Amino acid sequence: MTLKKIGYVTLPLVCAAGLATMAHGTVDRSPDVRLPTFSRAQIQQSLEQGVDIRKVNPAPGLHIVPLSESWSTADQTEVERKQIEQQGSRGFYSAEAGEVVDVRGRMKAAATERGKIPRHDRAFRSLKDVRKDLLVNPVALGTSELSSATLMEVRLGGSYVNGKWTGLARTFEVPDFGLIVLNETDHAAGKESVTLIQEWMNIDVNGQSGTAKTARDASGRTLVTVGWVNERKIYSMRLQPLRPETNEANQARLLEIARKLVEI
Repeated sequence: MTLKKIGYVTLPLVCAAGLATMAHGTVDRSPDVRLPTFSRAQIQQSLEQGVDIRKVNPAPGLHIVPLSESWSTADQTEVERKQIEQQGSRGFYSAEAGEVVDVRGRMKAAATERGKIPRHDRAFRSLKDVRKDLLVNPVALGTSELSSATLMEVRLGGSYVNGKWTGLARTFEVPDFGLIVLNETDHAAGKESVTLIQEWMNIDVNGQSGTAKTARDASGRTLVTVGWVNERKIYSMRLQPLRPETNEANQARLLEIARKLVEI
């Protein structure tokens, strides 16, 4: 999920896998939880990203809502409704230019960065390098294809809580399949509000509702996403496939990997 910080609120720029999160920061968590106060500039900035923060349910935990009651603006709701329809009928949806991330290109660009890079923005080579930075307990790879894949990089993510990070991203090269970015965030540790869009829920990952979807832009660049949530963590797996035309096979294989991950 691509996120942008606005004050102490985390807003989704791209709502991956039919869900969105808000990190609470100083939000009142009493039984009569009230919306935080936003400035006019913050509201306008969120609206420009297709998100209406005035509609956010700030209570920590999971919230499953229909698209019509989500954080999306009216225009963004129509965009998502069209994506959902295309995903159901074609097995993928048409994305705008620049919306589909070039995972390999991003990694190459990061490798050429010069100067001092803050630790939370750096790419690391192993999980061991960031263990001391993590509040999240990384999921085990189990018997999934990731267990034998090449780990390309590790990055910190999520929210910064008590001097540690609640999220983690690992990028793997899977032979004859493509690049997979495994993201996980301990939303409970960050006391985040997580909203899932009902219409996007189309898979089950070991008893947890989730979404499988494929975005493709006019150039043919493709990104397959499988995402799911439990009471503790948010997961997403993004695949830049070697064979983008095999929509159903790519989603099925990515879902199989997701189901073989092991919570520890």
